[in-house]
Amino acid sequence: MNCRNIVLNYIQNCEKNEPIFIEDIKEYIMQFYKEEEKEKVFNNVKEILNRLNKENIIKTAYKGIYYIPKTNIFGEVPLANSKIIQYKYLVDKFGNVKGYITGANLFNKVGLTTQVPNINDIVTNECKNNNKYANKYLNVIIRKPKIEINNENYKYLQLIDLIENKDNIYVEVDDMDEIIYNFIQANDLDFEKILKYARETNSKAVIEKMVILAR
Repeated sequence: MNCRNIVLNYIQNCEKNEPIFIEDIKEYIMQFYKEEEKEKVFNNVKEILNRLNKENIIKTAYKGIYYIPKTNIFGEVPLANSKIIQYKYLVDKFGNVKGYITGANLFNKVGLTTQVPNINDIVTNECKNNNKYANKYLNVIIRKPKIEINNENYKYLQLIDLIENKDNIYVEVDDMDEIIYNFIQANDLDFEKILKYARETNSKAVIEKMVILAR
């Protein structure tokens, strides 16, 4: 099987109007080649994707992100940014959580503010440096987590962000402690694990808040 056929096989198993990431294709294709062939193979992949794009088999959403176009009675349906954000920053292709929404959107969701920001703040394992990174194409700001995010801990890390409020988001309610407590209850968060993650992230504010809530 040649390189083009391998790439086509991968693409043909993708759903229409779902993001296809070049990094996932590269990972898939290396099953069929030796490590020393990596650079040459990856260059071929780029060329193949460019040709498939010209042939309208796939479309380019952004650099390194493609999709199979879907049409309805109004014509071609563009790939939604929300889908790209979901798979690029929040959940991988196997359903493993790798990021979460934070900032004013999180505060709005739990009822601490009525602010509806235009930009989504996301903490994600995909952020490789220690600085905030603004992706102006997807209208998001991504941040590096204090510890690696997974399915078990992301709600705990959201709780820590709510309590610490390092962005100094204006809280529009008088019963913040009650809302924090309701968040803990609604997500079935364990008190011991809250303290565990507070220690791992060096969050004194969370430990102090748990003492207050425990009373």
